[in-house]
Amino acid sequence: MKFRIYFLAITALLWIGLFQGATQARAESTIGCPSGEYDMLDWMTMDSDLRSSHYMTGSANPIYTDIWPTKFYWTKSGTGYPWDIQLYDNNNIYLWITELDWNNPQTFKKFALDKNMPLAPRCAKAGFPGSTIKVPNTSYQTYTDCTHYTTQNLRYGINEVWGPYYLSFGGIIPNNTRTLVVSYRYNCDSTYSNCGDKEEYYLTKRYGLAQWVHYRLVSGVYQQQQKSVFNTLKSGSVTPVFTCF
Repeated sequence: MKFRIYFLAITALLWIGLFQGATQARAESTIGCPSGEYDMLDWMTMDSDLRSSHYMTGSANPIYTDIWPTKFYWTKSGTGYPWDIQLYDNNNIYLWITELDWNNPQTFKKFALDKNMPLAPRCAKAGFPGSTIKVPNTSYQTYTDCTHYTTQNLRYGINEVWGPYYLSFGGIIPNNTRTLVVSYRYNCDSTYSNCGDKEEYYLTKRYGLAQWVHYRLVSGVYQQQQKSVFNTLKSGSVTPVFTCF
């Protein structure tokens, strides 16, 4: 009887350990970063054991994550579009393409020089703020089909990595999860101040993007315009559809 109780106790502990190992955030290196720096491709994307068969959803659209060589997709519906498509190399993560018409994958906005909007270093320092990138050329192209576009710009831009913070998003994400926040400010003046818009990407190591918020500067104060939370894990996958190039 004592042996049976001991065996059951050990078995229970093993199962608890397996469950905790499956749910706790863990490092999944995509590049060798120096000590004290953060692998931003890892933080921006869902871990490999989840993303092939799961996606995140919550208060708004779903987010399916696909990593390809030199780029990754955040696909926003089960049709394969729309999407945000970001570039990466050994130096930086770059904002690249986002949708224009939600229902037409041949319309989109693309940064004109492909890598002219570095969002964060590939290996970033956190802090308050940490790594900071000033962007003098924010030109982008608005495509109405695969070949026709007009060119605009977002004046000056400045992007920063903040944190880590310990935040709660609800859903499957544990309370007080270690979180990095990438601040993307644009429509700034030539001193990189008085930025008309700010977007914040809240990143968790295991699940990737947990929250996105857009603010607009009104009378010197940032006022929230839109907020999307991604805190629910669901089964499913999708192949991104982008046919223009």
